[in-house]
Amino acid sequence: MAKYELPIYGEDDAIVKEYKTNVCPWAVYIEAADISETLKERTPREQLEAVGSILKSVFVGLTDEELLHADGGDVMNTFKQITTGGQTVRSGGSSSSASKNV
Repeated sequence: MAKYELPIYGEDDAIVKEYKTNVCPWAVYIEAADISETLKERTPREQLEAVGSILKSVFVGLTDEELLHADGGDVMNTFKQITTGGQTVRSGGSSSSASKNV
């Protein structure tokens, strides 16, 4: 099982394609953190488009059309998983002590 997964559904809720990856580029964590910090300032449509942008950055080849056929819960859970991963990195207790040694 991959760390990040996004099924794309067709008729009768059948999975027609599945995106999987174990890698989330560092740039995506940075972008997700920026989006998370400003999410409340955006319109609902802007919020959803920003989430879609993150997922298209993680799942290479994911198209806007395919994203429209993904389950909303899967999309939001994957986004949350990415932002949580970035927050863990940013708020790790060892990072502050490591930066003092530099």
